[in-house]
Amino acid sequence: MRPILVAFAALIALPLLAQNLLIDQGRAAMNRNDADAAAALFEKAVAQNPKSAEAHYLLGTAYGSQAQKASIFSQMSLAGKTKDEFQKAVELDPAFIDARFGLVQFYAMAPGIAGGSYDKAFAQVAEIRKHDPLMAHRAAAFIYTQQKKPDEARNEYLAEVREYPKSARAHIDLGVSYIVAKNVKAAAEEFETALKVEPAYMPAYFRVGQSAVLTSSNYAHGEEALRKYLAYTPKENEPSHARAHYWLGQLFEKQGKKAEAKASFETSLKLNPSQKDVVEALKRVS
Repeated sequence: MRPILVAFAALIALPLLAQNLLIDQGRAAMNRNDADAAAALFEKAVAQNPKSAEAHYLLGTAYGSQAQKASIFSQMSLAGKTKDEFQKAVELDPAFIDARFGLVQFYAMAPGIAGGSYDKAFAQVAEIRKHDPLMAHRAAAFIYTQQKKPDEARNEYLAEVREYPKSARAHIDLGVSYIVAKNVKAAAEEFETALKVEPAYMPAYFRVGQSAVLTSSNYAHGEEALRKYLAYTPKENEPSHARAHYWLGQLFEKQGKKAEAKASFETSLKLNPSQKDVVEALKRVS
């Protein structure tokens, strides 16, 4: 009987393995900015397992990416499909923070005629706060940014750091907000603090490398940080290796090392050809 049970277990596992493969292929397509291919793969993953919150969420992100490049006539339909997939993911898993944050983004960015609503966006923030208060601050800051309320947005990031002073993610969120405000010195200080309070949080190394470019200082330190990040495999929603190679190229360019800069930019484009800023950077050093 034992061989029969093993075979039966393997048979049960096949659909899950097939779905995981589709999801991995879809993620790879998203990483190279091929939203059409990603949507097709995630649609198959949803068909394999309609009760997978992850598959529905990822399909929603692919539809959202398609909407950004679609004609005005297709955007409305794709926006609706994006929202539907995020809502389905939350219905299947109410604690799925990424899906709820996706809804925050949709409600805050979509026009009222397409279902946008700041009230609905803040309602999602309230739900996020039950599971991840730090992410709730980030979500609220996103809404305030869409409302063109920079002071309120900054207060949310400051609250993150105040409530979670030992969180690298909180310091990075505040640092990124300083970059947006063109205060690169303050951003660099937050990124260094992130590295100090949580050395194992790898995105901090990416940001330290980025800040070396933005502040035109500490090049050796920035290069070391970026190389360490490139030895790490980024998780979903973390900066890609393509972007790390871009900032490494920028570091080389600032030091007049055109050959090294060119090699880094070329590597970045191999990983993700759809980066206009990298294309322009490559032209500068070629």
